[in-house]
Parts: sequence; structure tokens; C-alpha cells
Amino acid sequence: MNLKPLWMMVLIGFVFFSCRQEEQKKDPKEQETASVKIALCESLNPQSSDLENSDNEGFGSASEVYYRFPSPDEMLGFINHEEYDYNADLLSPAAASDNYLDSKSQSLNLGIYLADLAYITLLNRQREGISYFKLIHDLSDKLRISSAFAPGILKRFESNLDNLDSLKVLIDESVTDIIFYLERENKGKEMALISIGGFIEALYLAFNLVDSYSEDNLIVQRIADQKLVLDNILRYICANPGDANVAYAVDLLVPVWQVYANISQSSQDTRVERRNGKLVIRGGIRNSITEEEYLQLKQAVFNARTRIIGNPEK
Repeated sequence: MNLKPLWMMVLIGFVFFSCRQEEQKKDPKEQETASVKIALCESLNPQSSDLENSDNEGFGSASEVYYRFPSPDEMLGFINHEEYDYNADLLSPAAASDNYLDSKSQSLNLGIYLADLAYITLLNRQREGISYFKLIHDLSDKLRISSAFAPGILKRFESNLDNLDSLKVLIDESVTDIIFYLERENKGKEMALISIGGFIEALYLAFNLVDSYSEDNLIVQRIADQKLVLDNILRYICANPGDANVAYAVDLLVPVWQVYANISQSSQDTRVERRNGKLVIRGGIRNSITEEEYLQLKQAVFNARTRIIGNPEK
């Protein structure tokens, strides 16, 4: 009697049964999130939706990276030290940096601290800024990317504490240096994590500067306009999928993206206004966010930030 066919049938049946069992064990919430992540990437880049199964090659050209990385200073550029009071409680605690022991949390929180530094500088708190700049340098060292900074950058920062314009230039230069270093050294995954951390923190700080929702509020409008920034970050990541750490970070952004995906857009005539001595160009595509969407987005951003600075283990 030939037992080989029978043995093969038993083996196939066992594998099929095991796969069905594994499928049933999956958390329905995780399955839903995975489906949303696939839909997210397909909506931005139909040719790539696999966030976890790729190497680190091909993470865009340097010019693409710079365009997709949101500068915290640009995102928070509306802040005027004469209009807003400095609130140190909004910042991620400097002492918490010692708790970030893996590259995922170090990269995400490096982005957090870069946004905090932009907030500190824009509100003319140069003395506090030097401590955060040193912290950023130390985290970069742990990630082995501190060589991205120009030689003597810390000394230049300390010698320009009384020159706000020079400090802003130094911060912009440092962010740009990090971006191009990560691209040059083929560290696109780290760049993606840093940009996500900076994006979440900049939104968090912006939300905390709003007293109450108003459709005409300048900050509310700036928050709504970050939809384009988020789309650029996600389009870059989806076009160049990364490892499990990048997939985890994108998972943080899924609830944020779901809110932004539903806000309405309209076209307006371009007009130029002067605000606080600066020319402000308005018009073009306007993103309109309702109060309900604003509150949903705020909660999603706050939840993502809590997960980042809390360094949860998954």
C-alpha cells in the first residue's frame, strides 16, 4: 500500500488547520489597523503598501528627503513671542531622554526634542535652548549620527545666545545637516522616525496654543494645513517601505491620518496680507476643519505623543 499520498494529505490538512487557527488568534483591532495602513499607502502611492518587508535602500534622493521632512521651525513659524507666553510644561522633559534605550524611541524622541527646541527659540528662551540643543546632540550621538553636525556647533550655539536670528539660522542648519547626513549614510528609516516625532510634537504644541476652536483662528488653520505635510511624510514612507520600527511609527499616525483624510478642501483667490510686520500669502487650496474634526485630531495627536514619549514596548 502506498502511504505517501495519505501522508501528504494529512500534512496539508494540518498546515491548513494551523493557518486558520493563527488567523483566528489575530486581534480584530490589529487586523483593522493593518487594513487601514494598506488603504493609507494605496491612496498615496498605489504601487507600495508593504511597510514591513523591505530593506533600507532607495529611500528617496536628498532633494526629496528635504522636501518631505517637515521643519519644526516652519510648522511653528506663526509663533510670535509678543503674543504667546512660554510654557515649559508643554515640553517633553529633558530628563526623560535617559529612558530611551532603543533606536526606535531615540529617533522618534529626537524629532520631539527638535520641535521643542524650535518652540523654545521662537519664544526667545535662549538659555533653555542650549540645554535642549545639548540633549539633541547627545541623542544624536547615541544614534551614531552626531557627525552630522558641523564641527564646533555647540560652541557656536553658546556664543550666539543673545542673537535670536543667529540661533534660528543655526537650528535650521542643524536640521538640514541631519537630513542630508541621514540620506548620505542610507539611514532613511531613522529619518522617517525623526520626522514623525517632530510632526507630532509640532502639532501638540500648536494645539496647546489654541484657547478655543474658531474656524477663523490662525493656528486652527495652520493645524488644518498640516494635512499636506502629513501626506508628504506618508507618501515618502509608503514609496520606500521600511522595517517594523517604521511600521510602528506609521501605526501612530493612522488615527491622525484618518481625521485629516476627511477634512474638506476648497479653492480660494490668492491675497497678500501684512501681519506683525510680515507678509502673509493666503488663498489657493484651503483645508477646512470642523470643531468635531479638530477635537478628534487633537485627541489623536495627544495619544500618539503619549505613546512616543512614554516609550511603550510592543
